Amino acid sequence: MVQLWRAQQLEAQTRRLELERAAGIAERILREAMHSRAALQHVAAERRCALASEGVVVDDAVGWLVEVPAHEDEDPVVEDRLARAARAEFAAGDVAAATREFDVLLAASLPSRQRLAVLAAAAWQAERAGDRDRSARLRAELDTRLADVSVRELGHLRLANAVAAAVRLPRAGALPPVLAGLVAALPRTVAEGLPASVPGRAAAAAVAARRACLDTIDAALSQRPATVAELRPRVHDDASESDPAGTDLIWIVPDGAGEGDARRGEAALLTAAEYVAAARAAGRDGALPEWPWLVEPQLGGVSSRSDAFGGVPGVRGVEASAGFARSDRSWLLPAITGALVLAFAGALWQQLRALRSEAAAVRTQAEFLTTVTHELKTPLASIRLLGEMLSEGRAKGRESDYYRMLAGEAGRLSMLIENVLDLGRLERGERAYDARPVDVGEVVAETLQLFEPVARQGGAGVTWDDRTGGDAHARLDRSALVQALVSVLDNARKYGGSGAPIEVVTARRGPDVTIAVADRGPGVPADEREKVFARFVRGRTHAHGSTPGVGIGLYLARGIARRLGGDLVCAGRADGQTGACFTFVFPAETTS
Repeated sequence: MVQLWRAQQLEAQTRRLELERAAGIAERILREAMHSRAALQHVAAERRCALASEGVVVDDAVGWLVEVPAHEDEDPVVEDRLARAARAEFAAGDVAAATREFDVLLAASLPSRQRLAVLAAAAWQAERAGDRDRSARLRAELDTRLADVSVRELGHLRLANAVAAAVRLPRAGALPPVLAGLVAALPRTVAEGLPASVPGRAAAAAVAARRACLDTIDAALSQRPATVAELRPRVHDDASESDPAGTDLIWIVPDGAGEGDARRGEAALLTAAEYVAAARAAGRDGALPEWPWLVEPQLGGVSSRSDAFGGVPGVRGVEASAGFARSDRSWLLPAITGALVLAFAGALWQQLRALRSEAAAVRTQAEFLTTVTHELKTPLASIRLLGEMLSEGRAKGRESDYYRMLAGEAGRLSMLIENVLDLGRLERGERAYDARPVDVGEVVAETLQLFEPVARQGGAGVTWDDRTGGDAHARLDRSALVQALVSVLDNARKYGGSGAPIEVVTARRGPDVTIAVADRGPGVPADEREKVFARFVRGRTHAHGSTPGVGIGLYLARGIARRLGGDLVCAGRADGQTGACFTFVFPAETTS
């Protein structure tokens, strides 16, 4: 139980630290988003706007922000004539008198908005009087004049009412497209009085919502001009601070990183939840840090910066996410017990594996020392015997043959010692290579000359077929290639059969230079052609040790080839005869 309590305490402390770290990251993300244009782009377009020195940049589709009351466009003379026409038509029932009053107004020179209002009223008076010709003529003039009206003028209620009156007039055909475009930008109160079937009526609600958003931002900026210090989300003065979902924030991102006119840039009107969502989306795009999954924002009505999390009004703080919080601890003890059992089993398995590896290493080392000792004794015994015969004069008449055999045994001994030393250097990574462009043909000729005494002693001849045409250059270490090639040649001498020739072929194959060494021995079975390159490994046919060898020559040769950028592979003879073929492959280098 004590261990369970300690584990629970440790888990609680770890959880608390993780939550504190995640909360710090979340606060930094929200603070960085205040000046992130990339985060602002994740807000819906209808909630964003551009800022200029004079205020909010109003879209062409919205056109205007502030309504101009109808009485500001009134002319006393025009209003008096319109009142007379109304009394004549509706009070006295004198249609002709009403028509005369409108004719007087239409004959006068009136400003554009007043004339449009008069035209709309006169067209409807003619329609009520049943004068179809007069109504059609006035409607045509009204449509023509409305085609020149800008959307930005529709904030004038007098003009907006004239547009609505023109739209409601009976028509034989469809409503002109220009009128449908004006309907979408009408004030909400005017547009709501039109039938739902009027073209442009459906878009009027979206345009009105967009206008209200721009108006809210513009009013907030005009009441409290933005400075560099105030460029951060703030609660709109008219918003409800008690309702997190309804709290409206003004979010400003300036141009030029706050230099110059701070009113230039972009702004948005959104809720605290939408602000957090935009910051998280920018994290997924890489513009901001990724929001930590451990925490979720805790929203609430906040106006002052002192109690706003990350400086964002409407965000009180963060709380553990649903995926991180866990109240049931019954899983903890079995989980810890299982982890300890697995850890103990893993440690035990590693210990047994280490013991087996150590035993195998000791056995391999003993076999290696025994084999190397035997291999060293053979050439040393031959060198001693030949030396004694020469010194005692028992080689009279055959001195040249004895000297040649003496040189061959010395070369064999030197190669064995060099291979043993290189084995350690290769595995420790201490072997350095001086790679430079060399003529592969020259290196092969040099190697065959060095190998000739050893080959002659074993009775094997070596033939060389150069098919490169003299163009066989590669970037290699000359001495390393000689050593690797001698190892492969000696392998062919030992396993290629007594007195059997060894064939060396150099060639160009596309971008590569190849050196193939083929023998006439029993060959290497297909399933052993990779195993023979392993350290201390010999083929099944010679595993009993009847043929002298340590089992490191091919291992060293392939290691050298690969460190020089090439490879060494084993295959059967290309001509189908019995034997093995070991081929070096190196990237060719073009030389001038």
